[in-house]
Amino acid sequence: MPQSFPPRGPAHRIAVPIPAAEAKPSLIPTDIMKDWQREVADAEHAEEAQALEYEVESVSDSDIEAISSAQELPAANSDEDVHYSTQEAADPEVAMRALAEVRLFHGLPEASLRGLASGSLQVHVPEGEHLFLEGDPADSFYVVIEGAVEILRRREEREVALRHFGPGEPIGLFGLFSGQQRAASARAIGDVVLLEVPCDALQFLVEKDDALHDRLLRFYQERLLEGFMGGSRLFTDVDSIARARLIGRFKERVLEANETLSQPGEVSNMIAVVTHGKLLLEGRSQAGQAPKQLEVTQGQFLAVMGALSGLPSKLRIFAPSQTVVLMLSHKELTDLMKDYPALRALPNRFNAHAKALDRDVFAGHTGVPGL
Repeated sequence: MPQSFPPRGPAHRIAVPIPAAEAKPSLIPTDIMKDWQREVADAEHAEEAQALEYEVESVSDSDIEAISSAQELPAANSDEDVHYSTQEAADPEVAMRALAEVRLFHGLPEASLRGLASGSLQVHVPEGEHLFLEGDPADSFYVVIEGAVEILRRREEREVALRHFGPGEPIGLFGLFSGQQRAASARAIGDVVLLEVPCDALQFLVEKDDALHDRLLRFYQERLLEGFMGGSRLFTDVDSIARARLIGRFKERVLEANETLSQPGEVSNMIAVVTHGKLLLEGRSQAGQAPKQLEVTQGQFLAVMGALSGLPSKLRIFAPSQTVVLMLSHKELTDLMKDYPALRALPNRFNAHAKALDRDVFAGHTGVPGL
């Protein structure tokens, strides 16, 4: 489950989770690993065949059978058995310089940077090898010192490059805040040197520094929306300019306990992404029965398209406890639909790529919890 953002007065405090230590999968892509194993097997079988040709006159049939049995190719190594990256304790001054280059950390006092640098590792990744794989636990973040890293995601059995990171850019911060696994893979473009910082060092600093907390919260929200718009099939036909405008129109809204977002009978459009807490959708109860409730939790989105059909909502949408949403309101969405005709197809896309909770009401995961 995603890590919640406990409220702290009028704002909300990020709690960076510390996942349990786990063995990481192979740093070699599965398809490359299979090709390598196949080449090894072919070479070994060729050597065996050549050796048997020389010895066939002096070796009996039973001996040949014993040799073949004894020299069968061992089982393929598990993913955890192969690692091509290397790491060592980072030089404190090198670590501090790398952290000082990160835009999110600009202006942090020297003591804070030293705290982050403490216990960090310097990681060397050869060209073409993976820093981490989609599904790895998100228990640290990285800063590129030298070289470049590309972020990849599997879509329909293909690897798609999402973006590149260069020196001074952090990788993996998003996964720390969502408390889940890596949502994409990271691969070296050329030989790469990085700084790896464990999440507990960042958590300690965030708990003491309100300014850093607020910066990281904004980073989390922006990345969540970027991933939602860029990775979801809902917005496949929406060009990059329209997606950027969509992201810019989302506004944060803090709902107090039992505050209502939408009442039965209202006719409206909206898209809301839950970043903290949850929303409940409640239908009208029948005589002698409790009302049916559906949940939309952190990292998920809710879409109401009632204004496009002209039919009033049958649900009450409210927050059972303090909840934070990034929301595209009826007016904002209507204005954008006028400018971008592709957005008018959203109701049909919601039908195809989201879960229908009721007529004209849809929900689903943003799809980017871990990077």
